[in-house]
Amino acid sequence: MKGLTNLKESPKKNLDKKKLPIVRVEKVNYHELSSPILEKGRLASNLEVNLSSEVAGRIIETGVPLKVGQKFKKGQLLIRIYEEDAKMDLRAEKSRFLNKLAENLPDIKVDYASNFEVWMKFFNAINLEESIPELPKVKSDQEKVFMASRNILGDYYAIKSAEVKLAKRRIYAPFDGSYVEVNTQIGSVAGMGSKLAGIIESNNLELQVPIEAKEISWLHLNEKVDILDADGALIFTGKLVRKSDFVDQGTQSISVFVKLEKTSGQELYQGQFLTARFNGKVISNVMEIPRNAVFSSNKVFVVEGDILKEKKINVIRRNENTLVFNGLKEGAVLVVEPPVKATENMQVQIKK
Repeated sequence: MKGLTNLKESPKKNLDKKKLPIVRVEKVNYHELSSPILEKGRLASNLEVNLSSEVAGRIIETGVPLKVGQKFKKGQLLIRIYEEDAKMDLRAEKSRFLNKLAENLPDIKVDYASNFEVWMKFFNAINLEESIPELPKVKSDQEKVFMASRNILGDYYAIKSAEVKLAKRRIYAPFDGSYVEVNTQIGSVAGMGSKLAGIIESNNLELQVPIEAKEISWLHLNEKVDILDADGALIFTGKLVRKSDFVDQGTQSISVFVKLEKTSGQELYQGQFLTARFNGKVISNVMEIPRNAVFSSNKVFVVEGDILKEKKINVIRRNENTLVFNGLKEGAVLVVEPPVKATENMQVQIKK
């Protein structure tokens, strides 16, 4: 029986009992890399104007409703302040001026005959319903003294001032746009200097994008910028037109401004958030890996034989999901998906 027992073969060890962690790896291979910068920004109009009243009076209907979001075209009358009393006062001033000219025309004809026809033509051209024409030029110092002594010059410029004030009772749209703020309504009284509304130019939008201070050197003025929607689809192109020269204290970022150039029929709105994709610059002799392959800010694992070893890398820049680096020997087996609770000298097997 003992002899038969010795002839029996020993059972083979079950090697499957020791399951090694599986890791995904890439061989280090450096090359040139264009590293874009993607950041979200907020749309704002490049031209925003506050409408204020330079005269006092009651606001009357113009045809364009004083409502937030109301659109208008360039040249449309936006705000009109009651003006009939100012018109009547202006007519009265012109009438008194005509009366004074009529009294002095005989003296002009006798003393300044060479310029009489010019003054007579000016007198006949004055219309109570229209702007007063340009004042004739005096030809001599004596004529100038005469006009000043009769206060003709002073009355003329008083009328011109009244015409300017009358024109300020109407505010016209300086561009195609819409109301973003309205502080008054039809029938209310506008005070001198009071803010009536805020308007923006709808077709002149900029994307304000906050960029980390350490990445601002990667961006250059006038470079092309892709504008992406929430799904990452290209909807517009733009151009980097300005960079702030200060850091926002709250976000510790620097704002850059992208002027939009339409490439599709999609509507854009002030306050809308979009993603800007900047080209950045081409970096030589680098490699890009997932950010989760790096730990302790600048360490990675490499596989030597079947053992994990820690190595330090030189981080060039960090993107949202990836990281650009160099500092390892080319051909090294870099772990891009480390196992859970990975440690140095851990035995692993490489994913086929």
